[in-house]
Amino acid sequence: MRSASTKLNTRDGWPVSQTQNHPPLSWTSYHQSVRRIVAKWNPNHGNYGIHDHEFVEIAVIASGTCLHHSVLGDSRPGPGDVFLFRPGAWHGYSEVSNLGLYNCCFDTALLGRELSWMADEPYLGHLLWAIPLSPRKRGMAQLHLPPADFLACRTLLDALCMLTQTDHRTHYGDQIGLLIQILSLLARSVPPPPASGTLRSRRAVAMALKLIDDSPTHEWTLGGLATRVQVEPTYFSRLFRAAVGLPPMAYLARRRLEVATKLLRREDLAIGAVGAMAGWPDANYFSRSFRKHFGMTPTRDRERFRDGARRRA
Repeated sequence: MRSASTKLNTRDGWPVSQTQNHPPLSWTSYHQSVRRIVAKWNPNHGNYGIHDHEFVEIAVIASGTCLHHSVLGDSRPGPGDVFLFRPGAWHGYSEVSNLGLYNCCFDTALLGRELSWMADEPYLGHLLWAIPLSPRKRGMAQLHLPPADFLACRTLLDALCMLTQTDHRTHYGDQIGLLIQILSLLARSVPPPPASGTLRSRRAVAMALKLIDDSPTHEWTLGGLATRVQVEPTYFSRLFRAAVGLPPMAYLARRRLEVATKLLRREDLAIGAVGAMAGWPDANYFSRSFRKHFGMTPTRDRERFRDGARRRA
């Protein structure tokens, strides 16, 4: 059976939705292939317990409603509401009523590579870094799309859903192009970012983000990063915090913890080995840091993901 979603058309300059079909994607296939970019249309989304992911997830509510539980509290979203979760940010759905939504997920490695230039763009940088990484947001951003942007977003997501069925090696350029358009569209609906400083200061922060995102387990220091971006350390730290919401070393810790959430999915790795591979040779310090950021121990996080995988099977 084929599932339906919408396609954007125009009539007299106004968006009009049409039905477009694309084949469903099983949750098992979804989680096995999410190493790069994956989109999925869920026309009849059911209740789903508290969970988190090791990748960046975008959820776009297309129809119906539910009680959405998240790190920011409970809410009842409707069509046009969008949530962005960085790795480790938990959420869940209950009391669903005719809920239809899109999931778009991508590997965090893209933040330090294909998408790294976005850190130099005020609105895109705000969406992917500054908002979700601010202490109050705890890894999550939420926004609402106006009607025209909502329909345009669905069209892009439908196209990405179709490409998810293809070999990413032959269609990766198409996938990354659609993802960039989706993120650009979403960024227009985030709150206006603060004054972004000079071009040189923005580029220094963007370069530092790329260095950390591309190699989060490297033994970075504040002085080492400042030297690489050619800015005095104290001034660099102020610039970075103003743009990202965290000091450089705190952001490094956050990225290492995001790496750890991915490594924890491998049952063959001991908890101490996960911490060491993510940049924490001291297993106890790793566990304390993980619990401080995500509200649970690494062991509990692994158990929760294992339970969720059984439900998806």
